[in-house]
Amino acid sequence: MSSISKPLLQWFDQHGRTQLPWQIGEKSHTNVYHVWLSEIMLQQTQVATVIDYFNRFTKHFPTLSDLSKASEDDVLAQWAGLGYYARARNLHKSAKIIMQDYQGVFPDNIEQVVALPGIGESTAGAILSISHNQNHAILDGNVKRVLSRYHQVKGHYGQAQTLKQLWVLAKQHTPNTRNNDYTQAIMDLGATLCTRSNPDCGRCPVQQGCQAYQHNTQTEYPNPKPKKNKPSRSIAMLIYQNKQGQIYLEKRPSKGIWGGLWSFVECEDSSQDIMRTIQQFDASAHINKILKPIKHSFTHYHLIINPIVVDCLEQAHGFQSINQLKVGVPTPVNKILAQLD
Repeated sequence: MSSISKPLLQWFDQHGRTQLPWQIGEKSHTNVYHVWLSEIMLQQTQVATVIDYFNRFTKHFPTLSDLSKASEDDVLAQWAGLGYYARARNLHKSAKIIMQDYQGVFPDNIEQVVALPGIGESTAGAILSISHNQNHAILDGNVKRVLSRYHQVKGHYGQAQTLKQLWVLAKQHTPNTRNNDYTQAIMDLGATLCTRSNPDCGRCPVQQGCQAYQHNTQTEYPNPKPKKNKPSRSIAMLIYQNKQGQIYLEKRPSKGIWGGLWSFVECEDSSQDIMRTIQQFDASAHINKILKPIKHSFTHYHLIINPIVVDCLEQAHGFQSINQLKVGVPTPVNKILAQLD
């Protein structure tokens, strides 16, 4: 075993996380559907946030078959608030593919798993390692951080050359035995001790060979991504409200931000565009009030949302009672709805 895998497995036997909701019973009975779902949810999201979503999701869709039969709206409603909604749409698409092409059995061949929507090499390796104890390396955010510090890898892991080097190291350290435990252990190490800020090096089982620890350069690794100033964009969200107090929502396109979720009508944040959009919807409508602006940040830009409540007589399909919503809505829409209460 490598200088990382041996001490890491010894640490895992004493300190590893084994009671997470997707870690069911004995390893021979690991539920691959739960492992797959958890790995998708954990992309870009911390364990503490995922647990409640995972429990609600599996209560609503207990099996892969249940997920495949659900509507996209139902799936997105259970995902709403977790963000990165392409994950949910790809999860749903993959469930349908598995039911159709693999008779409802999650494939155990890594090439077939990588071919499923939304699953890359690292996620596929984690799923098959944890659920089937197959010998695959992984390279999620936690592992990148651990290996970058342990070997003082130069460059940001978003750069192709740095990422290639990290994959080589990940494969070198992946053991031939207890691969499932090692996969969970190195993710746990990054999540609990080798954290982004204030790493707990004093309790780290691999500190003896860690170059960053030896040179006191933990804060320098992984090398940061060159900073860019995020631009801001401003839009208006029109909250059409009828006499019954119902609000109008429309489904967003599958591609783009909040794909497949339900939201308010949007337009450019200018008086001319706002009035034109309102008149096109209902010529008798008028602005009731303007709510407090909301700032929502994405990876590449900030979105400033100016919510405008519009009273109208329009009775078209799409009006819903606020307290009876059964569709997924973006987080900013939930914040606006809270202002309407």
